Amino acid sequence: MSAIASEEILGEIPVEVVVELGRRKMLLRELAAMEVDDVVELDQPTDRPLDLVVGGKVLARGELVMIGERVALRIVEVTGRAGKEG
Repeated sequence: MSAIASEEILGEIPVEVVVELGRRKMLLRELAAMEVDDVVELDQPTDRPLDLVVGGKVLARGELVMIGERVALRIVEVTGRAGKEG
């Protein structure tokens, strides 16, 4: 199979894309005590781009935008691609 054919096949495989707002470690007892209207503070500053993560790797960064009634991510930086340096 040629490299072009392989790329075409791989290009059709669906993958889960995660937009990460931030992280925080919490104790299990803190999670169990959570109630409606509680706030979980994240480590992400509000002015920093959000990470677009695929397979545990950050592939891009972006900013939240609204498209109609939906939230979307506008890519502002591509940090790397599978199989390429970047």
